[in-house]
Amino acid sequence: MSTTRIATTQWKGSFSKGAGQVVFDSSELGPFHVMAAVGPVEIPGRTSPMELLAAAHSACVGITLAYMLTKCGHPAEWLDTSAEVDLDHVEGITGIRLTVRGLVPGISDEEFVSMAALVADSCPVGRALSGIDVSLDAATS
Repeated sequence: MSTTRIATTQWKGSFSKGAGQVVFDSSELGPFHVMAAVGPVEIPGRTSPMELLAAAHSACVGITLAYMLTKCGHPAEWLDTSAEVDLDHVEGITGIRLTVRGLVPGISDEEFVSMAALVADSCPVGRALSGIDVSLDAATS
């Protein structure tokens, strides 16, 4: 079975002075204001392609880990997953740092870390990012 999700971005103006909006067509969310991912300047209320990638990766890891833990008989009480995406303006995306914390009754910290590492590499977004250096900091609370 195949699933397709759709997002649309409209950009108006030049690269440096333009502005854009992204809409998540499939889920009917947005529009969200988007900015070019250049320089250290953050504009409140605007997202960027790197932040959207971080959201996709953290969501994919968190949801897939919840699935795997449940399948193994250890449903999580909660999981917090964050992703930090590093962008070099010459080299592109240079790395992603994942942090996963969870409260999972009946599982050791070692088992949790092992499962989180497996999921970070094998979730659909993680597989799509296989050419990027991804580090993982995982622990139970």
